Amino acid sequence: MQIVKMSVGSLALALLAATGCVSQSRYDRLATEYSSELQARRQLEDELGRHQGQLGDLSAQLREKDEAYSSLSASSQQDKNRIAELQKALDEAQKSFPVDDAADGVELFRTDSGFGYRIADALLFDPGSSDLRENGKKALVTIAREITEKGYRNIRIDGHTDSDPVVRTRAKYPLGNHELAIERALAVFSVLTKEGKVPESSFTLVGFGPNSPMGPGNTDAAKAKNRRVEIHVAVPKKS
Repeated sequence: MQIVKMSVGSLALALLAATGCVSQSRYDRLATEYSSELQARRQLEDELGRHQGQLGDLSAQLREKDEAYSSLSASSQQDKNRIAELQKALDEAQKSFPVDDAADGVELFRTDSGFGYRIADALLFDPGSSDLRENGKKALVTIAREITEKGYRNIRIDGHTDSDPVVRTRAKYPLGNHELAIERALAVFSVLTKEGKVPESSFTLVGFGPNSPMGPGNTDAAKAKNRRVEIHVAVPKKS
């Protein structure tokens, strides 16, 4: 037995034509209307398919945005935790050198990876010299104690000078400010490792000389700020 599949519209038109209930002109009109409706239906189906495809694309984009947002949220929280971690390390180090004592020559400051000690050369050295003063040694031993207690093992010592040429001690430092800067960094390194007992492998030394001033200006006050040694301490991230 053969089964013939036919749409309802087609069947209706066929029956009307077969029974002779309508004129040929009415039949033709109905056939045209049916064809138009069928075409409109197909267009709607095509449009629906396009919208479904667009909806799928938008859903995929939304999922990507959600994943990116989640990643940013996690990263933001990690950054907040890291900032709090660094601030805590700075606060603990600050206890050895209260803010009120910054004028005495030791200033603490935050860095991207930890914190630093900024020590004025007036506390550490005589003008044009790399020989440490006793008060400077005491400050460095205090710093070494903090480094040792916390187990910091990534430390950089930066030697800085002003832009005035070395004159009085030129014979000792023939290479000028750069040599003086690195000799001062070495003097600080010597105290931190020998008297402070910090492992030598923890350190990197840099002599900036006059090339990294605190700010513009050629006044005595500006030059005094530029003459300094900085000890940068990297605080390891907690696992």
